Amino acid sequence: MKSLRWGLLAAGTIAAEFAAGVEESKHGVLEAVAARSGDRAAEFASRFEIPKCYGSYEDLLADPDVDAVYISTPHPLHGEWAIRAAEAGKHILCEKPLTVSVSEAEKVIEAARVNDVFLMEAFMYRLHPQIRRLAELISCGAIGEVRAVDVAFSYNFAVPRLTDPALGGGGIFDVGCYCTSLARLVSQAATGQHVVEPEEVLGMARLDANGVDEFASGLLRLPGGIIAQVSCGFQLTQDDHIRVYGSQGQLYVPKPAWIHEMRKPKTSQIVLTPEGGEPEVIEVEATQGLFAREADHVATHLADRQAPELTWAETLANLRTLERWRAAVAR
Repeated sequence: MKSLRWGLLAAGTIAAEFAAGVEESKHGVLEAVAARSGDRAAEFASRFEIPKCYGSYEDLLADPDVDAVYISTPHPLHGEWAIRAAEAGKHILCEKPLTVSVSEAEKVIEAARVNDVFLMEAFMYRLHPQIRRLAELISCGAIGEVRAVDVAFSYNFAVPRLTDPALGGGGIFDVGCYCTSLARLVSQAATGQHVVEPEEVLGMARLDANGVDEFASGLLRLPGGIIAQVSCGFQLTQDDHIRVYGSQGQLYVPKPAWIHEMRKPKTSQIVLTPEGGEPEVIEVEATQGLFAREADHVATHLADRQAPELTWAETLANLRTLERWRAAVAR
């Protein structure tokens, strides 16, 4: 396979994690980085030995040596730059959420379709062997009929973008999106459906003076008669976890793949407890870092224009769920 030449559109913390992943990948190389500040781009390029750096995103998109772009700007800028990348003929990996509205996401997808480029929302956790094994256990009936799921992802660390509604602030968009994605995946694995959406969405949150959700909880009624409890926030420390309850037992993931320490190659655990039986620890080995795996996943599926786990329909379904959750907590 020919190496996929990456351009990084923005040079923040998550871009640094992805850059390190590309360095470890089998099929990717770092070709260029762009930031709003030329000095910042130059510093980032020096740090990762990237050949080219640009002080504008436009210059990066004009570079003929860039095959694919990784977009990690603030949330409200995702849509604009994903569309412009598609129009420039670049393949696209865009940080979650793809956009801050379903209508804008539909425009991004249409731009990718019209310009015949690959597009994937960067939910890297979905590619981890842990999550794939969890879905397999559910679909093969390891805990019988799935009845409920409980997912939490939160932390107590406010950065300016999270408290600013103009920047797509709030815990639901930032980390709640993982919770809804995982809950929906459980329903999909249990029912055999490719993409599902909640039949009902309820929610409550603590909102700040600007209406930003600092922490929130939601209840989703999912296909298969599954009830999901999802919890997230950036002003509340909880134990990140995944629990799936069935008629014949339960599954527990104490350290979901989105936790920082799980992003490196290491062994993770899924605890299977049969109804009335003793817990069994299932170890799942990851031999590749999560961002390296993500970069290679893009390279592998370029010709398909969509990734099988993260199709455009999957992205839209999750965004619709997030919009409903945000609407519920705003009442």
